[in-house]
Amino acid sequence: MLSICLKDSDKIIDVESSEVFAEHFGVPGHKFIFMAMMYLYSKKIKPTPMAIVEVLSNDKAKKSVDELGGLEYLTILEESNIPNDNLTIFIEKIKQSYTRRMLLNISDEVKNFVLSDKAEILNPTELISFAEKQLTDLSVNSTTSDEVYKMGTNTQEILDERGSKPAQVPGLEVGWTQFDRYTNGAQAGDLIIVCAPSKTGKSVTLTNWATKLSIKDQIPILYIDSEMNEREQEDRILSNLTGIPFDEIVSGMYVLDTVNGSSTDKVSRLKRAREELQLGYYYHIYMPQFTIEKVTAITRKFCMQYGIKALFMDYIKIPSNQADFKSVQEYQALGFFTSGLKDIAGLLKIPVFTACQANRNDLDTDSPDASNIGGSYRILQLATKLMFLMNKSDEKIAKEGIQAGNQQLFIKYQRNAASDCPPISLMFNRPILRQSEA
Repeated sequence: MLSICLKDSDKIIDVESSEVFAEHFGVPGHKFIFMAMMYLYSKKIKPTPMAIVEVLSNDKAKKSVDELGGLEYLTILEESNIPNDNLTIFIEKIKQSYTRRMLLNISDEVKNFVLSDKAEILNPTELISFAEKQLTDLSVNSTTSDEVYKMGTNTQEILDERGSKPAQVPGLEVGWTQFDRYTNGAQAGDLIIVCAPSKTGKSVTLTNWATKLSIKDQIPILYIDSEMNEREQEDRILSNLTGIPFDEIVSGMYVLDTVNGSSTDKVSRLKRAREELQLGYYYHIYMPQFTIEKVTAITRKFCMQYGIKALFMDYIKIPSNQADFKSVQEYQALGFFTSGLKDIAGLLKIPVFTACQANRNDLDTDSPDASNIGGSYRILQLATKLMFLMNKSDEKIAKEGIQAGNQQLFIKYQRNAASDCPPISLMFNRPILRQSEA
């Protein structure tokens, strides 16, 4: 397969569309060669043997390829006379070999587990569930999405379904009335991006929306977090639900009478919030070392196992695997990752909520535009809904009054709804990490 793609780099498209990933390769050197080829091709650079060697900056990757023969081995692959017609066979063989290796690993893992002391206290259903989980994870990673839909096939069913429950907001509602009305809600295939300067509250916005959907509406969502672990995120949610300052929850001061309420009242509010959390469907994964392949695989898994209706990715930045390559341009890495998120939204038919960095902190608070997007113009091209979040200036707050809020949200670009909508005034209550329309 590598030989065919070295001779004809356009065949990489066939490999990628067949959902072959680096982890499918059993030989480490082949894995890194494949990663380098995919990286070069995504940058519109022909993956020649010399180019592949040049982009391998990681010592482990270099050593693995050198053990195979390095540049000489790559040259032999490129010059090998392998018929292109066999590419499909090789793709299936690689995926089959990967599945066999994973099944063997699962067999060993299940064997070790059932012979361990832990297994002695489990009932038969729990033992079977352990094995089933391993197989489900493998099934998710091995399933491809290549279904073809003939236009018109299910049209009447869809129209009948919509007509049976008409709604002014057809998509998922995040709970901000103006926002939901302007955007028609979050719909399948949407890539919804909030662009804002540092420390403005991008993550707070995503968390507020995720909390409303998963806890208030009890709609299953997955939140992949590259910044905060589950403890930090849950403390933020508890603060949002209870109105108790985040600092009091973290420090334990909620057990004391303070200006924020009596200890009895605060403990009671936290009890109710804990019960809401337990009844909700907020799935959180801390993934500081993320790649688009990991994000895709885990999202597919949660769609299959838990029926999630939305993905939250916090946030668009350079994936960890880009560090293996030299001369990576920030805008290229960000664009490639954003494209992957758009693919997830389309293939899994769920909205994806995410955020990106503005290119400076002193944005024009009256007219942000595409030039304010940090890193990649591809973010604008791929977004279904792109908006800008910013703090109001002190002068603006003094002029309008604090009751008109301390932030603004500009919905600038939308594909299936109005663009350049009137700004939405927001009140950001920082102590409790809660945003609401003013």
